[in-house]
Amino acid sequence: GDMPVVAGVMHALPTPYKERKARDRPEKAAKKDKKRRRTSDDDDSDGGQPASKVPPFDDSKLRKRYHIHDGESGSIWSEPTADVTESKVVSRMENRSFSKLPLSSTRKKTESKVVGFASQAFHILTDENDHFPGYIAGNVVLPPRGIKDAEGVGLCSQVFNVGECQPNSLELALADPSTNDGEFDHATAQRYLLSKGDMFHVPPGNVYRIENHSKTEKASLFWTIVKCTNRAEQDSDED
Repeated sequence: GDMPVVAGVMHALPTPYKERKARDRPEKAAKKDKKRRRTSDDDDSDGGQPASKVPPFDDSKLRKRYHIHDGESGSIWSEPTADVTESKVVSRMENRSFSKLPLSSTRKKTESKVVGFASQAFHILTDENDHFPGYIAGNVVLPPRGIKDAEGVGLCSQVFNVGECQPNSLELALADPSTNDGEFDHATAQRYLLSKGDMFHVPPGNVYRIENHSKTEKASLFWTIVKCTNRAEQDSDED
């Protein structure tokens, strides 16, 4: 799920920017990697800044007691097909690639020119009968003073969970829906300062912007986009 380019004062645009297939880990690689122990160096979520050193958990006893899956797929029940199927159920950080977010041409001279990085973990389609809405999930990292430019969620709903940041440094700005036809305006935006563990959501038809005001600490967020039903999309196209 990679985020869309924003140019000018924004109208609501669908998220994400451009769909990408998350890279599944080949089963052969998973078998060869069975005994691999993940270290904090694997947490390279912002393209080269590993997390602080934390000793890996000794999982040897668990591996003796249970069969531990080192891949990403598993057998699950599929309600839409009413059958058991093999599907990706885990997305490991080490197997995801991060894409640099675009820099909006509308940023003011006084604003930082730092952009973030985003990756997509899951992309589940809405079923053919329109009973189970699809969703996309992933995470975004904003380096110190990084900005995710204003973006509309279209007919989707989007939920964010703040994984880490300097306390009170992460700003969420929501466009005022009662002014400028809901377009993002710095002067009228509703602003909130967030910390680790905080969550927020953006309902359909709204525009939001995120900025990491910290000069020393990155901000990491996990997001889920809940897609609208096919019927809602068709009704919107008819309008």
